[in-house]
Amino acid sequence: MSPSASSSSSLFLTHSMSLPLRTLRTSASTRIAHLPRALHTAVPANLRAPVRPVLAPYKMASILQSTASAAHATFASLASASPIKAGSKVPDVDVRINDLEDKINFAKLQGKNVLVLVPGAFSPTCSSQVPSYISDLDSFKAKGVSDVYVVTVNDMFVVNAWKKQLLKDAGKEGAGSVKFVADDTGALSSALGLVLDAQAIFGGPRLKRGAVVIENGEVKSVVVEPNPGEVTVSHANEVLKNL
Repeated sequence: MSPSASSSSSLFLTHSMSLPLRTLRTSASTRIAHLPRALHTAVPANLRAPVRPVLAPYKMASILQSTASAAHATFASLASASPIKAGSKVPDVDVRINDLEDKINFAKLQGKNVLVLVPGAFSPTCSSQVPSYISDLDSFKAKGVSDVYVVTVNDMFVVNAWKKQLLKDAGKEGAGSVKFVADDTGALSSALGLVLDAQAIFGGPRLKRGAVVIENGEVKSVVVEPNPGEVTVSHANEVLKNL
């Protein structure tokens, strides 16, 4: 260190020691306040941390509104078909059954079959509705029904898990019980004209609760619950009465 530098340092220390503590703190704070700008200037542009834009509240509201509009547009598209009725042709639509590769087309089924329509697997009302069909399957068979199919808008994995639980609870885990179908794309629901706007509960379009009796590609009868949260006209006992 040069004599001049040593002398300057000594003078600085002597001057600093003679200043009141409050003055030193103020001086230090002033220097620190200028550090960010000085450091930012000293750091090369390519090494500086990127500035993250803050999403304004109005922008977030706009995104949420667009998402809601898209969901309603999807529902409107799916719900555009007229509801099926007795005498209608069964929609020619493939849906999944058993696994991802296995499919079934109700329009091509022979004999009399019953489609039990439910909004969603594992939901409380649906889980209380289906057991009546499992326990009364023999009664349906006695009236000439080939098979009973539970149809829901869920993926095949969820449907199979639900099926396993319900059949286990009913002690009907073997073959020959009620069958479960996944209308995972909502194509069948749309073709039936029975799409339920369930965005508030399930987050998107689902299938209305009801029961459809079909025979050799033709709809024989249709019942739809006026309140999807209740099971009345689509209960197994009611459907059996009208076979």
